[in-house]
Amino acid sequence: MSFTVTVVHADESTKDFTYTTDAEKLGDYLEDQGLIDSEGADPGMFHTVDGEKADWNVNQSYWALYIGEEYAMSGIFDTPITDGAVYKLVYTIG
Repeated sequence: MSFTVTVVHADESTKDFTYTTDAEKLGDYLEDQGLIDSEGADPGMFHTVDGEKADWNVNQSYWALYIGEEYAMSGIFDTPITDGAVYKLVYTIG
């Protein structure tokens, strides 16, 4: 399966990452690839994407997950990887 992850940073710059894998879950795969980091975060959560940390306790920021243009209704670690999908991780405040 091939898919793309678009990262939208706090400064609104974007960066696309394209992957090919047979992994099943998005969060586990992206963490294995080093794109996201959940170390020190609550279970099922992550705080760093492409080296940029979001911290709710500092400025109410978090990383929002979109599947296509739709806000994801599942957490990143529960989201299945779909062939041809475009996922978006957007630095979001409040």
